[in-house]
Amino acid sequence: MKHKTLNLELSNDQFADLTNALEDHRDYFKKRADEALMGFGLDTGYWKSRAEEVQELLGLVLHSARQEQQR
Repeated sequence: MKHKTLNLELSNDQFADLTNALEDHRDYFKKRADEALMGFGLDTGYWKSRAEEVQELLGLVLHSARQEQQR
């Protein structure tokens, strides 16, 4: 997978919007995983892996923000 390097300067509101959007996106995938258990849509494993990927991204964003605050 190709990697992208992002260097963003965000206001507090923009940062909150970004983290909220990532949380909502992750939760959407979790909901789809639950629905897949009932036989709807794609396989549960796919949705769970997508939720994990978004959670990892959210973790990276939060970690980067904490590092920036310590500077």
